[in-house]
Amino acid sequence: MDPVILQWAARRGAFLPILISLWFLVRLWRESELYGKTALVCGCWWLLATMTQVFASGPGVWLTGLLAQVALAILLVLKQQMSDIR
Repeated sequence: MDPVILQWAARRGAFLPILISLWFLVRLWRESELYGKTALVCGCWWLLATMTQVFASGPGVWLTGLLAQVALAILLVLKQQMSDIR
């Protein structure tokens, strides 16, 4: 991907979903809310989405990685909220 586009995206916080989803992934794992297959699926999802976003060959692939990170972050935030209800 073009370094100018990466700098533009980084300045606008486009990599923030990577950090947010990682934060909630680790947080839920440490609180034992993520375990077994769920932890494995979420961990692989995060890794695949991060690699797709960071090493994208074009803007469409990069956007796919970004949307995957946002979807994972939403899922993890909802899981956190559901565990707080109990």
